[in-house]
Amino acid sequence: MDTTLLIAIALVVSIVAVLLVLVAIIIYQRWRIGDQNVFIERFIHQNEELREKMRKAGIV
Repeated sequence: MDTTLLIAIALVVSIVAVLLVLVAIIIYQRWRIGDQNVFIERFIHQNEELREKMRKAGIV
């Protein structure tokens, strides 16, 4: 086979591998951010409940 063809194929394969790794990283980061958003949402909800209890008790 021609060496330029082998180099071209190796280059394409390496680019595809890098793109697949980048896509996997993006998917993983979106998953982690989604999990963190759940905890933040729960924290905010608890704060709102506590603030409402404080209002009812006349503290705030």
